[in-house]
Amino acid sequence: MKNLKVWLLSQKTDDKSIVHLLIKGYFILTAFCFFFLMLPICQKEGTSTVNHLFFSISIVSTTGLAPADFATTYSILGQVMSLIFIQLGGIGYMALSSFIILKQTRHLPNLSARLLRLEFNLPQKYPLITFIYSVFIFTILIEFIGTILLYYGFKSEGIDQPFWYAIFHSVSAFCTAGFSLFNTSLSTFKDSALITNTILVLSLLGSIGFIVLLDFWLRFLGKRSHITLTSKVIIVSTFFLWVTAAVLIYFSDATLGKMGWDGFSQAVFQSISAHTTVGFNNYDIGALSTASTFILIIIMIIGASPAGTGGGIKTTSITTLVAVLIAILKRRKKITFFQKEIPASNIYLAVASAIFYSFIVIIGTWLVLTIDGHNFTLNQLLFEVVSALSTVGISTGITAALSDWSKIIISSLMFIGRLGVLTFGLALISEAPILKQKPQIEDIAI
Repeated sequence: MKNLKVWLLSQKTDDKSIVHLLIKGYFILTAFCFFFLMLPICQKEGTSTVNHLFFSISIVSTTGLAPADFATTYSILGQVMSLIFIQLGGIGYMALSSFIILKQTRHLPNLSARLLRLEFNLPQKYPLITFIYSVFIFTILIEFIGTILLYYGFKSEGIDQPFWYAIFHSVSAFCTAGFSLFNTSLSTFKDSALITNTILVLSLLGSIGFIVLLDFWLRFLGKRSHITLTSKVIIVSTFFLWVTAAVLIYFSDATLGKMGWDGFSQAVFQSISAHTTVGFNNYDIGALSTASTFILIIIMIIGASPAGTGGGIKTTSITTLVAVLIAILKRRKKITFFQKEIPASNIYLAVASAIFYSFIVIIGTWLVLTIDGHNFTLNQLLFEVVSALSTVGISTGITAALSDWSKIIISSLMFIGRLGVLTFGLALISEAPILKQKPQIEDIAI
């Protein structure tokens, strides 16, 4: 552990180096996962090397897309190793290493602090040490409670080894990974309120992020007089988005509409699954109407919240863009939300995130259309690309039938999604040279 701290202190701390370190960390984590999945002892049924690579990236990025049936492809050892990497991918490897350093030295190196802020998109003045401890406390506590509830749910459904199934699905749900030990995901248990509701709560807690959990905990203890603006934005936007999406999905699909309350319940589940980027499904996505899948695509693009286990553009970024739109329409000079002014730097980040995400979706969709456009529709391939980049993991059922090159592209999108599109952009684009003189201002038509 002392060697780890010495190594961290020896690394460069400029922005470019920090971004590269974060990428290298997840690359190494993925490589280890791939190594274990390739071991014959971890496999139950043989599959291609590309599929193993796809699985390893999907596991570490906590996406959940699968090119083959996960439970029949890997043995119990392979499933255990996968669960370990899902947990590491979900809470972030820097959170783990920082926690170990803190336990040993009570001091966090500057490099670790900057990596953590980058990995979790934390505000600059957020208390890092408190945050690190909260990540592990909340993770253990929530997954433990989820395991107990799912154990009784699976046991009542007559599932063999209910405890193992409970542990796996609790971790998978809270880390918004979406991997299931059932070949139909959770469709079999759509009538089990205990299992369904537990999965939904775990998914929501994982997606809203540790900032919200810590804020409410400190408020409960009386150590904070109010919750932060970030938490307010996340709570309001999360509730609004999944409720609106559920209603639209329900009324856009004739089959769900005919099912009445059961249909609406399934629409709610699928809305939360897409919004939290957990990726479980209790309904055949391929059977949904085009209008319903369009709503799912939109909600997947928006994604979860910062400092959580989900992907996407993030709810706070979308909320900031909406605030900009409202300010422009109302001809306000300042961008505000809940009577609080949003800093210009945050607005730039939100705009950049949305634009760069759109570019990657366009390029990724074009590439898979070029390769597999003759086999699948635009709607199916766009759904797959967005699901990968937002680390959601739900599919219209075409993942296994994709060509190897398309699988490699989808794998790359999952890796980018786990890093975050802006982090990936920072790694690609060099820092601009300092201008020798102030540029002239000239108006353009908008």
